[in-house]
Amino acid sequence: MTDYAIVVADVSGIITWWNRGAEVLFGRSAAVALGQSLELIVPAELRARHWAGFRRAMEAPVVKDLAADIPVLCGDGQVREFAGRLLVLSDGLGVALGAMGIFAADGTTGIKPFG
Repeated sequence: MTDYAIVVADVSGIITWWNRGAEVLFGRSAAVALGQSLELIVPAELRARHWAGFRRAMEAPVVKDLAADIPVLCGDGQVREFAGRLLVLSDGLGVALGAMGIFAADGTTGIKPFG
């Protein structure tokens, strides 16, 4: 299923899951991505905003689902935009366990929070 890139990170922003779709869409192997910080795929100019939002989401996972066109730093150094859905993963008590991003190979959400 390479039409969708699925990336999961723990509460520290360390990548714990990287599917074949992420390898294809983002141009990096799972062997390279696993154990790395999400900064691997967050464009440098968006990192401060990314981490501020990520920390807020992990501390108080109120916004649990966001669909938007999300810029991704790919393995070739290019930033490409993918229709994505960001979700905070939490337990039954609402404590954050991490985050998941699901990105489509094609299409747009029409929402461009970074553009």
